[in-house]
Amino acid sequence: MKKSGILFLIFLVLLTVSLPVWSQSDSESNFSEEEWQAQINEALAELSEKEAQGLLNLGKELIEGSGSRGHLSDIYTELVWYSIADTFPAKFDLRERGTVTSVKDQSPWGTCWSHGTIAACETSILNTLHLTAEEYEQKYGEPLDLSEKHLAWFGATALPGLDAYPKGEYPYLESQAGEGNYMIEKQGKNPYDIGGWFSNSTSVLASGVGVLKESLAPYQNAEGTLDPDGDWSLPEELRFNQSFELKDGNQLLCPANIDENENYRYRPEATEMIKSELLNGRVVGIAYFADSSLPEDAEIENMSDDELRYVIKDMLINNELDENLYDTANLDRGTMLKIIHSQNFGQPLEKLLELDEEAGTTYEIYMNYTNTDPVVYAQYTYTPKTPNHIVAVVGWDDTFPASNFRKDHQPPADGAWIVKNSWGTDWGMDGYFYLSYYDQGIGEVQSFEFLITEETENVDYLDILEYDYMSVNSMHSTLFEKPVYSANVFDVNEDSVLQYVSAMTGDLNASVTANIYLLNENSVNPTDGKLLDSVTESFPYAGYHRIPLSNNLLLPANSRISIVILNRVQTSEGQKYAITNGTSQALADSEYFEEANGYPQTDYSVGIVNPGESFIMLEDRWIDWSFAVGFFSAYLDTEYTAFDNLPIKGYVYPWNQIMKIHALSDWQPAAGGQAAYCPDDGYMVLYAVD
Repeated sequence: MKKSGILFLIFLVLLTVSLPVWSQSDSESNFSEEEWQAQINEALAELSEKEAQGLLNLGKELIEGSGSRGHLSDIYTELVWYSIADTFPAKFDLRERGTVTSVKDQSPWGTCWSHGTIAACETSILNTLHLTAEEYEQKYGEPLDLSEKHLAWFGATALPGLDAYPKGEYPYLESQAGEGNYMIEKQGKNPYDIGGWFSNSTSVLASGVGVLKESLAPYQNAEGTLDPDGDWSLPEELRFNQSFELKDGNQLLCPANIDENENYRYRPEATEMIKSELLNGRVVGIAYFADSSLPEDAEIENMSDDELRYVIKDMLINNELDENLYDTANLDRGTMLKIIHSQNFGQPLEKLLELDEEAGTTYEIYMNYTNTDPVVYAQYTYTPKTPNHIVAVVGWDDTFPASNFRKDHQPPADGAWIVKNSWGTDWGMDGYFYLSYYDQGIGEVQSFEFLITEETENVDYLDILEYDYMSVNSMHSTLFEKPVYSANVFDVNEDSVLQYVSAMTGDLNASVTANIYLLNENSVNPTDGKLLDSVTESFPYAGYHRIPLSNNLLLPANSRISIVILNRVQTSEGQKYAITNGTSQALADSEYFEEANGYPQTDYSVGIVNPGESFIMLEDRWIDWSFAVGFFSAYLDTEYTAFDNLPIKGYVYPWNQIMKIHALSDWQPAAGGQAAYCPDDGYMVLYAVD
């Protein structure tokens, strides 16, 4: 009791010098600095110890979540999952439907994450259009080929600073200038080589950055070659361009789960989820542990034995080691490949092999070295491993024999995924390989859905109402017993039509209610105004979700709106409530980082959270998210954590563009003058003002 009392006392001291629970921007404030501070102190002093503890719990989980990549938190004592099928076919391959696009080659960069994402997106779009790849090309005169470069470049490149443009000409939201990812130049890394996860892909695509057609940002340098020394940058004006609009980014469960004792546990329900998405026509992106994680490693596998001997000798010389350390003239091909890929290169051969075996090395599991023709590439990682490569699952084969994997380390049963890689068609089986259902290096699992409607096909966004431009490493939900709310408040600068809102969920089987308010001029919280619409949708998977409104809302220029989210989660312990947000890696002390991780930091993220943008409601009180972030930094170890605004967005179209599609003369009044509709197609607009 004494300890909690001290916590509350410290909390109150912090409140007297912190950000407001609710505020408008400084430009709109009519208070003097002293009056404003007095108002802040009066409001914050009323917060309870329970609210302080709730903030601490929220901050802790966000910080812990920033370090977990690839596995959703287990919030269920009993998993609630209902398969879309009573039984699945023994074999299934989306290539047979004609909706899988060609195999790409990510050389010369480590852009597997963008390649795996785009591979999944391309097939999802074809499926939504009800076209095969061949039919798409016939209809549109070009193949469906989306840009991996666009996603990788802007996922790793921050918004420009205000000083990059003349005063008053900044093209984006000035309050978020400079937000995003930065390289640490002294480490010599390229933005295309820092890697990424599906959480990065989802946060980037959801912000309106891509997907973009390959022809607009081809995978080559400015000189038109693959030379890594060329200019690989992209012009800033390409950032917020979309050829297709993301509807959902679904985070599926991972088949490889690690229990509280760090032991591997296979989850068959996760395998069913992946199969369900494939049956629905969507390729599934998957992260896994690969010994050969770079294109140049894949090239090594195709070298002759003499070329392998040269590589080993060259590696020894470059590392200032005895060039005769390994008797390559008398070594078989498999052993030479083990030496090249070993984390223990430079150790005597017997010691190297012993250390690799203890570490659970997975090399030689790609190839089946039997006398089959052609050679079968099959991977099974038999100890828990951190994923280092991202690929795309296009099908499965329950009958793929366990005997096709490495003889002394075979999976416990038959069955494998059919996987599309990004190392070109010269690698593997024309660019494909098999991955065991029971692989213990599988991490993130993701699918994507797209919004494609004729109505908006030729309409550009006026704006996406958003504040979260940072590419996040992880999304995490914090569960509460009582209802909690999250909200974003936006300024509307021009007459526009709001058609969709979006939110992030971090749990399976979440139900999201979105309320949209037109705020009063002197609003004191995000619900102080006129409720324009309320919609509720349920989502089986965690991730990003775009939600259509009941009516298309006409928002007047110079108004302010709020989007308020209530996220309910059904667990085996009953209904709970969630706040979901993303975090990334902040700039850390270099010595501390390298000592903790064993390698230097190469990049970091900056999130900009201003007062009056995002809010959460705990214990029936609205709290400014900028204050919450300050609170986390004051009381928790945020050395590695970059916070951003809440991932709540509004999607608006310009009113004049809508009127071009729906002829003005066809519009008729409805609902007592509060709405109008076009009888030809039923398109409805609800006026947001009396």
